[in-house]
Amino acid sequence: MVELQGIGGAPGCAIGVAVVKNAGKTAPERRIIDDPAEEIERFHAARDTHMRRLESLYTETLDRLGEKEAGIFKAHQIILQDEYFFGQALERVTKERVAVDYAIEEEKRIAAAAFAEIDDEYLRERFSDIETVCHELICILNDHNNNFASIPQNAGGVILVAEELTPADTVRMDKDLLRGLLTEKGGSTSHTVILARALGIPAIVGVRDLSSQIKNGHTVILDGGTGQACVNPTRERLRNFKQTKLEEDRRRAGYEKAKREKAVTLDGRVVRVNVNTGDADSLRNFDKDVCDGVGLFRTEFLYMDHADYPTEEEQSAVYRDMAEKAGGKEVIIRTLDIGGDKQLGYMCLPEEDNPFLGYRAIRICLDRPAVFNAQLRAILRASVYGDVKIMFPMIVSLDEVRAAKAATKRAMDELRAEGIPFNKDIKQGIMIETPASVFISDQLARNVDFFSIGSNDLIQYVTASDRMNDKIQHIYDSCNVSVLRAIRIVADNAAKAGIPVGICGEVASEARLIPLWAALGIAELSVAPAFVGRVKYVLRRTSAAKTRQDLESLFDCESADEARALLDKILAGIID
Repeated sequence: MVELQGIGGAPGCAIGVAVVKNAGKTAPERRIIDDPAEEIERFHAARDTHMRRLESLYTETLDRLGEKEAGIFKAHQIILQDEYFFGQALERVTKERVAVDYAIEEEKRIAAAAFAEIDDEYLRERFSDIETVCHELICILNDHNNNFASIPQNAGGVILVAEELTPADTVRMDKDLLRGLLTEKGGSTSHTVILARALGIPAIVGVRDLSSQIKNGHTVILDGGTGQACVNPTRERLRNFKQTKLEEDRRRAGYEKAKREKAVTLDGRVVRVNVNTGDADSLRNFDKDVCDGVGLFRTEFLYMDHADYPTEEEQSAVYRDMAEKAGGKEVIIRTLDIGGDKQLGYMCLPEEDNPFLGYRAIRICLDRPAVFNAQLRAILRASVYGDVKIMFPMIVSLDEVRAAKAATKRAMDELRAEGIPFNKDIKQGIMIETPASVFISDQLARNVDFFSIGSNDLIQYVTASDRMNDKIQHIYDSCNVSVLRAIRIVADNAAKAGIPVGICGEVASEARLIPLWAALGIAELSVAPAFVGRVKYVLRRTSAAKTRQDLESLFDCESADEARALLDKILAGIID
């Protein structure tokens, strides 16, 4: 028996037979060729082949998982079309008269050195996409396979083991057999891990010396939550694992059952469980019977799908479609939240040293009234088809709220003058995602109809930590006491003003925090569709009043670990 420790990539427990991806051929050797033109033609044929494969993978992933995950293969297509990068390789073919696979490998090596100098670990990890595209292109040029060992006969399930896996490896594998992923390289933000999470496949990355400790055919158990794996476990270890897996399967069945039930706590508090949406795929697959509505409609995806600003008509049609699909349930539409990590070429946004603190979201909308007006008119026009609400992001002052509401009133006045119907009593709320909005939430609450706490940005800004930087992930922590206190302040001020407060972002579906949200009086949680069942399952087993008593000491905890331990203890008492 060999115990392994890595980084938990995608949660869940799995057992299966190891299928090892071999290291494959070594890097291409420097080979002199006679005809550079023929070699360049060979490159274009290989690139066309790879492009067709990527298009097929994109379509397959879009249908199965959605736009976000499929976008990984769209990004690979963009890299494959990079005329500068591959132009340098072809120039090397012409000048040095070397084989194109060697030339590509050399350009990849140069790029690797450049990326290694980048301080940001998340950006450094994006080199893996360039490496993957180059590797698969070289394989096509040399007619190599994926180099997977054969699957043993009668294998009930397999654990895919490799030094590194590509997103294509993950998607191509037979999902009826695939139970888990185990790799030596890769990080928690790699595209392979993102796909594994979406597919519900447990994954562990960053296991040192993996290839020397596991062989094809070995029995492997893994826990993607803890990052622990075991090769050829003893009977006792296997028995313990099977008990853990049995509990996990029981909970998953409970989540599935809870999806279509109301989220009502044991002491009668109703919490609306909404979904996040905004891309074409999630709109297509929206199911009003398993959620209470849309808690966050991200309109920026509509803008990102266009080469120019979407028209009022185009926007109104999309918003109306969503309102009608919701069947009378609420649809909270967030106004354009562009900037920061989301850029649009046609908007001509300035380059900034710190875009997350710069020209973004409501700041852009108020600065570009024509753009804002078109969106507000579109939302208002859709409001007659359902329970549509408007939400303004990135608020830091009461002046911004007043300016946004004034813009809404101007749009209403225009529509009224044109005889176009709209809901004159439409609810207008704001996102609480900055320390500034937390500190003045008492004033803000008296001027809006609802709050929605944008937890991802709130944690980032309260803890002054980039959520994409792996080096400071211990600081970007949902259990940081400063974050928990900030949310309590907002909830208390909303209650005093008599307005509802919701939460969107990752913490809305984090199991250990769900009882806390019920205890604080949070009225709505907006989550990814995959987590609706889990959130409802926990809420239906929670007593808000009892949890409030159990959590009296939470806000006095002196560390995130101490707070997490208390929350985990309460959760264990609820779901076990």
